[in-house]
Amino acid sequence: MALNAIEIGGSTVKVLVVYDTVSEAKVTSKVAEAVVEGLKTKGLTVDSFFVEEAGKVKAQDYDCLVVGAPTMAWRPSKRMKAYLAGLKGGSFSGKKAASFDTQMKSSFSGDATKHMDKTLQSLGFAVQSPSLLAYVVSEEKKYKLKEGELEKAKAWAGDLAGKLK
Repeated sequence: MALNAIEIGGSTVKVLVVYDTVSEAKVTSKVAEAVVEGLKTKGLTVDSFFVEEAGKVKAQDYDCLVVGAPTMAWRPSKRMKAYLAGLKGGSFSGKKAASFDTQMKSSFSGDATKHMDKTLQSLGFAVQSPSLLAYVVSEEKKYKLKEGELEKAKAWAGDLAGKLK
């Protein structure tokens, strides 16, 4: 255990980050990496999985679940919706959760975090807010994160770490 690890009742806080990314530029993956870095910087133990690999671990074995997905048609990606649906029946009372998404900054974009948070709450998680909205832009038909979004993600993760103490 790292000397700066945050402990709850004598054990290190464990966070599971599950993300989906669909664009060729992998922008949501980049945000997930920044979130993981921000949590680890604060001394948390973090495991991170692409949504299709997340079935290898039990979310119940973690103190906090962080989910992230691109906003697609005002909702999270189909794979993220399927992952969250697969958690039904699990015991998450006393567990915390948080969400982030990547989206265009537009009134037509929608917000995947609202749907993910609602699902997490229905599963019994205590959702930590606010969620992280990471904005993307399209240049020459390719997506990229807006300037400063990775730094924003790291700072958000640091704030989240403080709520997990």
